[in-house]
This record gives sequence, structure tokens and C-alpha cells, in this order.
Amino acid sequence: HAFTSIAWWTRLFPMTMRRMRFGLNQIEVWVPPTGKAYSTERIDCKETGASGIYVQINNTPSEKVIFWLYGGAYLSGDCVGNLGTAEMVARKTNCDVFLAEYRLLPEHEFVDCIKDARDAYNYLLTVKKVQPNNVFMFGISSGGGIAVYLMQDLAKEERDKLPRAAVLMCPFVEYTEPKGSLVHYVKHDLIVTQSVYAVGIPYLAKKLGSHENRVKESPVFRQFESLPPLCVVISEHECCYDMTISLVNNARA
Repeated sequence: HAFTSIAWWTRLFPMTMRRMRFGLNQIEVWVPPTGKAYSTERIDCKETGASGIYVQINNTPSEKVIFWLYGGAYLSGDCVGNLGTAEMVARKTNCDVFLAEYRLLPEHEFVDCIKDARDAYNYLLTVKKVQPNNVFMFGISSGGGIAVYLMQDLAKEERDKLPRAAVLMCPFVEYTEPKGSLVHYVKHDLIVTQSVYAVGIPYLAKKLGSHENRVKESPVFRQFESLPPLCVVISEHECCYDMTISLVNNARA
């Protein structure tokens, strides 16, 4: 309750792209890296096009690896801001974590985000030699959307490369005209406030174009056949609630 009371006042400040990116970059202030990981390696692989940060938790690489896709509505977020949280998860699971870097809107296109994630995933399989059955995808918000989209592509084209399972936190998976909780819950959501909504939502139409194309590119409306087990986490008063429930129902069906 105290955190909600404090965070509520942030919605009174006008939001800009720069402030959104600064805010998510500063997550590490609240959950800073402890430095207890055996190594933290910056990855920029020209061979695969992959970019990101690889956290090795012990002196030998773990058999199982978490493939981490940060959130930020495709407009913000980065590996550095997520590093402390990823390191904490790595310690608790005793698994290495690969935080994949992907390009952001509006400077780039939606397809660039997907391509970067796929390049990073291929790096994990081909360069790090991790078996797909030992990879667990972890996606937050837009990162959850990218995770689902990537798995749907793999199920269609390279089923043998599908990960063991995926954890999706408040996945942003529908890019059609906003409705339901995405519109009404901005008054409750501590992250997607009215100001963030006003800045971010117009880019959906600008980048994806027609309604038909927005439906086509929304993971919630794509095929779920052959996807691995999904653990989906959502709170009842955040903007992505309705689309997340639709995703779960479609996946079950």
C-alpha cells in the first residue's frame, strides 16, 4: 500500500520516451547486481548478429539456461536495467541467464525486435551449444510478446528448436485498437499510466499499419499448436490483463 501511494504520484509527471527509457534502465537501482555471479559477459556476436549479456552463475556453465527478454512495450527497456533481477533469478534457480538485447521502436521496426531475439536464441543454441530442451524462455511485457511470437515461428519452421518451457510475466501480446483493461486500467496500473499510454499506444498504428496487419502480428491471435508448456503470470489490475487471459484461453484451446 505504501509503494502504491508513493508510485501513484508519478502519473502526474508528463511522460516522454526519454523518461520511459531512463525509468526502466534504473531498475538496477532497486535490484542492483551483487557481483556474486562467476562472470557477466557482454555478447556482441557478428557471426549470428546476437547481442546481450550472459550471466554465468557458477565456475562452470550450467546445463539449463534462462533466455531472458526484458519488457518496455517495445519502446524502452534494456539488459543493464534487468541485470540485477536476472542475477537474482540465476542464483535462486542455479541456472545461467542470457539477457537478449533487441532494437526498440520508434527508431526501428517491429520485425527488427523479433529478428534480434531470434538471432540471440540461435546464438545460445549454436555458439553456446545449449540444447533447446535445456532452454527456458522468460519474457516480461513486450518481452513476453516476443517470446510467444518467437516460439510460434519455431513451431512452424523449426520445431526441434523449441525451448523446454516459457514463463510469461504480464505479456503484451495484442496490438489491435486498445480496448478493455488496456484502456480502463491505466488508472490503476503503476507502470502503464495515462501518460505512458498516451505516449506509447500511437506507435502501434504507426508501425503496424492496418487493423488486419495488427491482428496478424499479435501473438495472441497466432497459432499455439506445438508450443511448450507456458507459465503465465498477471495481476488483476494491470493493463495487459484481458489480453493475457485471451492468450491463456487460446493456448489451452
